[in-house]
Amino acid sequence: MQERINAAKAARQLALQCQSAVFSTLSHKLQGAPFGSVSTVMLTDTGDVIFYVSDIAQHARNLEHDNRLSITLYHQASAGDQNTEARLTLNGHAQKLTYEQAAEYEGRYFRLFPAAEAYKQAHDFYFWKMPVEHIRFIGGFGEIFWLTEQEWQQAAPAWQARDELAMVVHMNEDHADACELITLQHSGQRGVARMLTVYPDGCHFMQAERLFFVPFAAPCFTAQEVRKALVQLTQQARQVAA
Repeated sequence: MQERINAAKAARQLALQCQSAVFSTLSHKLQGAPFGSVSTVMLTDTGDVIFYVSDIAQHARNLEHDNRLSITLYHQASAGDQNTEARLTLNGHAQKLTYEQAAEYEGRYFRLFPAAEAYKQAHDFYFWKMPVEHIRFIGGFGEIFWLTEQEWQQAAPAWQARDELAMVVHMNEDHADACELITLQHSGQRGVARMLTVYPDGCHFMQAERLFFVPFAAPCFTAQEVRKALVQLTQQARQVAA
C-alpha cells in the first residue's frame, strides 16, 4: 500500500516538474492513425490537465473529431540510458473550455507560461481540460504502476485562485530573499527568483526564465500549512547556504 502511495506522489510531482508533454491524438486527416505533437501543460490542484492551444493546431483539430487524448511526460536523461528516468502517461477525454470556464485557470497558466498571454490577441486560442482517467507511471526499472483515478487525484485545497495569487504576491514582495534561497537549493545558481504558483504538493519558482517545482515535505491544504512549509523550506535552504 505504501509503495502505491509513494508512486502516486512521485507521479504527481513528475507532472508538476515537467511543463512540456508529448500529445498523442487520433488523426482525422490520417483516418484515425496515431498522431504525436508537443504542448505545454499545467495541472489543476486536483490533478486534471490544462493546456492552451489554437484551433488550427493539428492536435486541436483531431480532438474536435475524437477527444480521446494521451499525454506523456518524462525527465530527459542528461547522459546514459533514458530508460532509467521516470515517465508518466495520462489518458482521458479532453474538453474545450468556454472563456468563462477557463477564467479560474488562466491566471496560473500565464504566470507559468508568460509568453502564452500574447496568444490572447488571437481569437482562435482556447483552454482545454483533460480529467485524468488512466495513469501509467514508471519510476525506473522495476517501478511500474497502473494507478487508479483515486490514487492520482489530489484533494482540493481550502484556498481559491485569488488566495493563491495573494500568497504568491506576498512571497515575492515581502520574502524575495527566501524565494532566492529556496531556488538556489534546487538550481544550484544564485540570482533573482520569483514564486509563480502554490499547489498542495509544492510551488513553482522561476529563475532566469527557468521553471523549478519545489515539493513540500507533506501536502498542504490550508494557507497556514503552506506558510509552515515555506518557513521549513527557507530554514533548510539557509542551513545549506551557510
